[in-house]
Amino acid sequence: MSLLNTPTIENASGEVKAIYTEIENAFGMVPNGIQLWSASPQAMRAQWEHIKANLSKDKDTQKLHAMIRYLVSDENLCQYCTGFNAGMLINMFGLSQEELLTLQKDPASANLEKNNRALLVFAMKSIKDADGVNAEDINELKALGLSEEGIFEIVHSAAHMGVVNTLFKTFKVEQD
Repeated sequence: MSLLNTPTIENASGEVKAIYTEIENAFGMVPNGIQLWSASPQAMRAQWEHIKANLSKDKDTQKLHAMIRYLVSDENLCQYCTGFNAGMLINMFGLSQEELLTLQKDPASANLEKNNRALLVFAMKSIKDADGVNAEDINELKALGLSEEGIFEIVHSAAHMGVVNTLFKTFKVEQD
C-alpha cells in the first residue's frame, strides 16, 4: 500500500483502530491514502478531523474544496490524489471527464458560484505564484463579500493539499 508498514484495519489497535472504525463507518472502507496517516496517530487524528470538517460543509463548499484538491494534486503530479479527487468530482458532484480537463486548463471556467470561483482561482494563484499575490487580489475577494478568515482558509486548504501530495508521493501510496 505504501513504503511504510502501516497497520491494516484487521491488525490496528488503540487510537488508530478507533479512527479506522470511524472512517470505515463513514466510507465503507479505509482508503490507502488515509492508512498512510496511521504512521503517526496524532497526525492521523488531525487529518481525520480535517476531513470531517470538510464533509460537514455545504455541498457547494465541498465541491470547491474537491476542485482545489484536484487541481493542486494535478499541479503536483500526485496521481493518487488527482484520481481520488477526480472520482469525487465525478461521482459526488456530477462533473464529466471533459469538465475536469477544462478545469485543469482554466480554473476560472469552473461551474461554481461567483465567490467560490474567485476563491478557486485565488487558491491556485497562491499555489502557483504565492509571491505574485498582492493586496489587490485580497481586496477583490473582499469586494465580493469574502472574509479574511475565508480567504485564509482557502489558501490553507490548498497548501495542505500540497503537504498531502508530498507525503503520498514520497511514501508511494498505491491506488485503492
